[in-house]
Amino acid sequence: MNSIHNAKGAIENMKNKIEKTVLVTGGAGFIGSNVVAELARKKYKVVVVDNFSNSRKKYIKSVQKAFPQLIDLIEMDILNKKKLEAVFASYQIDVVVHLAGKKYVQESFEKQDEYYLNNITATQILLDVMKNQNVKKLVFSSSITVYGNCKKFPISETKKRNPLSPYAKQKVEGEKLIKAWSKSQGNSAIVLRLSNPVGANVDMMLGEDSITKRQGLVPYLIENGIQNKGLVLNGNDHKTRDGTTIRDYVHVLDVASAFVQAVETGLNKSYEICNIGTGGEGFTVLEILNQVEKCLKKKMNYSFGPKKEGDAAIIVSNVNKAKEILKHESKRSLKCMIESQYKFQKSKN
Repeated sequence: MNSIHNAKGAIENMKNKIEKTVLVTGGAGFIGSNVVAELARKKYKVVVVDNFSNSRKKYIKSVQKAFPQLIDLIEMDILNKKKLEAVFASYQIDVVVHLAGKKYVQESFEKQDEYYLNNITATQILLDVMKNQNVKKLVFSSSITVYGNCKKFPISETKKRNPLSPYAKQKVEGEKLIKAWSKSQGNSAIVLRLSNPVGANVDMMLGEDSITKRQGLVPYLIENGIQNKGLVLNGNDHKTRDGTTIRDYVHVLDVASAFVQAVETGLNKSYEICNIGTGGEGFTVLEILNQVEKCLKKKMNYSFGPKKEGDAAIIVSNVNKAKEILKHESKRSLKCMIESQYKFQKSKN
């Protein structure tokens, strides 16, 4: 009898999940496509909204093909309030995962107005539409760049924010908008401050493939290694163990899992913040390079250029709160991150 009862419970739970609908802004991007795939794998109905300004349709299309009944794709810009209102009116949205926005630190200095429009104005429009449509649950993608330079590590969520770039400042401002929204009766939001997401879903070949050609460190190292090109690394006079910056890296599949956990378990309070990373001591640029060389089985030629503007020497987060509140722990190693990124980049050639 217990097994029959458990089976019935599992079926009922599945039905309840299928009935839940999650809207994902920026859902066709690097992180977004992986979050959408994980939500669909867990049997959520997913509505993807993306303007494809920095993402390629083939990746989200492949996810949609794998889960044809669970994913609807809508090409639009969330700055268009009228169209966004129509999307919300067409679906019974339970939760919004907000990933849309411009994301490159260096570019944020060069295109400050464009970054403000896409990262702040668009967020305010989304919150206004959610209020109008009575949607009360939100998960927001923030960044550990909000902390800036710190003296003690790892950094906990209570650390005072000290953003060093327009991008980081806009993440702080976005968090403030969402915190204010969360104070309305019944609203709840969780902010995930992400470390550096890297790697790929090699089963579905979902990885970083920017239209703008801007790259994070790991894709840059791997691509130049594959093509036997020389490397220029930014700065070797930081106060770190080898002079290069130290960062906490996290596999994109662990990031996707964190977002799903936030949707499932993290929306019980009005407002919460969790760091999402691997934790530990982080890795220097040269340590990352060494791991890439092991993966590619070759030595790479490199030189050093000047520091990047707004680049903190060390950013490594304390991830204990995510373990406590979300029951989430990032488990994939740096080796796994780099090998999956390598397989993804080889698949594009």
